[in-house]
Amino acid sequence: MKIQAMRGWALGMWLATVLSAAAVPVTFRVNMSVQRAMGRFNPDTDFVYLAGTFNNWSTTAHLMTPSGQDPNVWEITVDLPTGTWPNYKFVMLRLGSGTVWESRPNRWFQVPSSATVLELVYFDDIAEVVTNRQPVTFRVNMSVQIANGVFDPGSGRVVVSGDRIDDWANQGTHMLAQSSTHPDIWEGTFEITAPVGATVNYKFIMDGNWESRPNRTFVMTNQPLVLPVVYFNDVTNPAVPIPVTFSVNVGVAVARGWFNPETDLIEARGSFLTAPGGAWIGGFQLTNSPSSPYLYSGTFLTTNQAPGSVMLYQFVINGTTWESTGDRTWQFAGTNAVVLPTAYLNNVTSLGLLTHRMLGSGELELSWESGPRIRLQSASDLTGPWHDVADTQGQGRATVPVGNAARYFRLVGP
Repeated sequence: MKIQAMRGWALGMWLATVLSAAAVPVTFRVNMSVQRAMGRFNPDTDFVYLAGTFNNWSTTAHLMTPSGQDPNVWEITVDLPTGTWPNYKFVMLRLGSGTVWESRPNRWFQVPSSATVLELVYFDDIAEVVTNRQPVTFRVNMSVQIANGVFDPGSGRVVVSGDRIDDWANQGTHMLAQSSTHPDIWEGTFEITAPVGATVNYKFIMDGNWESRPNRTFVMTNQPLVLPVVYFNDVTNPAVPIPVTFSVNVGVAVARGWFNPETDLIEARGSFLTAPGGAWIGGFQLTNSPSSPYLYSGTFLTTNQAPGSVMLYQFVINGTTWESTGDRTWQFAGTNAVVLPTAYLNNVTSLGLLTHRMLGSGELELSWESGPRIRLQSASDLTGPWHDVADTQGQGRATVPVGNAARYFRLVGP
């Protein structure tokens, strides 16, 4: 019964033919001269990485190196499948400040059929040194956080951080103070350097815990700015009990060897379940059922969310292995029970790309990313019947004979 269910799932999601695209080298380049001139990048101590959909947005997988032709240009060449549409950004790793992402939207392009060198761009698309510098006053209302018992006005700490403020460093250098005229409001004025018309991204941090809403923004001018008062996390009402149902499909994770249903546990963690001060704590374990062995779910009654609040959450394996794709989000529209969309671990919904190479002996070599429960199947028609290719489970490569008749291949899981 399990095998039949997974086969049907695989047919809908993991179909691949011998027409799968080959990989070609793509060279990425970024000019760091302006960041260096503004004191935001030191080539002697800092690093530049390439992060994107092709490496699960890893900030350590693809280290860029200085070009031999121009010491201000960092570059790297990565093999990518022809015809795909990767999204990517450049990332700085600064000594003492940590990871600094580009604040612009994702970069993207379609991979061509031959080796290519992408157009040279500037980090964050800033092509000249910024000289406009103005005082900006940030203000946040903490009354709901105080009412919910998660912020102590006597000892609590509120900080503002952002791309043009401290490169999202959260170093505590931009701390807000309680207003002398409005005791529920924390405020602070800081010099911000940005071009006129530039969008500045920022968030507030309470006792080390970031707001879970999307980035706040304002547009830079050539005059001092006093920003409107906002509520921390945009929560304007005290928290109320709200049932939240989580569900995650681990079928791909099982096939790839990330998760073993016989020995591993999976739980949801996030801002729906916190210790005093807002720190996430574990303990909400999800379960499966005989009818859906690869679907883990559970309902939790959260008491620290309210209409309008944004919940952050992740799925965690065995209490230690977090998703690599970052926090998931959900905004509560009211107080009714919420059933979250079913997710896949790390948002990976397929078994990967199936590539091919013709051999001179009348054979076809197929390759894929191996997994302990991934195997290759073939058929003479897309509608089947499909048959296992012998000795391919747990492997990453197979050689099969080819003839004049059409033949199709796919990867399947458990």
